[in-house]
Amino acid sequence: MEKQIIPTILVTTFDEFTEQIKKLKKFPLTQIDVMDGEFVDNKSFEEIEKINQLDNLPNFELHLMVKHPLTEIEKWSAIKNIRRVIFHIESDDNPTAVLEKINGHCWQAGIAINPETPLETIEPYFNRVNEILFLTVHPGHRGGSFIPEVKNKIEEFIKIKNRPLCAADGGINKNNIIELKNCGVEIFCIGSALTMSDNVEKTYQEINNLIA
Repeated sequence: MEKQIIPTILVTTFDEFTEQIKKLKKFPLTQIDVMDGEFVDNKSFEEIEKINQLDNLPNFELHLMVKHPLTEIEKWSAIKNIRRVIFHIESDDNPTAVLEKINGHCWQAGIAINPETPLETIEPYFNRVNEILFLTVHPGHRGGSFIPEVKNKIEEFIKIKNRPLCAADGGINKNNIIELKNCGVEIFCIGSALTMSDNVEKTYQEINNLIA
């Protein structure tokens, strides 16, 4: 498949969210990082209903960095333009129940896996999800340090027949994206390298040229 870059928004206030949405309005799909202050240290903004008041929204995928994704899915169910929901296999809720809830909203489903978690943990769900999201940082902090050891797990995953799409998220930039491309990553979720850039479109084009 053609490689895809998805910008990510990791913020703690709605004002920050609106500022980043303005920067990313030309992207067809944007990832919102949802944090509960328990599964990860940080907590994202709570007034999510305000999102529907914004104009010219892109399509969204949610990356649920939360202990209880079932509860969080209900909170976000009224938000417009959600296309995919990704939850962590390390969360407390039953994965099958979470997948059923996501499918009930007619969203695509994905499972995220932390750097230390064995690949075997998610194998039972490969035929039920659209993508597997490999965290290449410890989750919940903007601008985290890239963990190169995750590449070994990605390479192992890529060898599996009839697997879901392979996505990577965390610390991805112009200096390491080619390494991930060579491992077989198909979807690159990029945060601060884009959102903190003075010229988002120029930076996107430079990064995209590296994986084209």
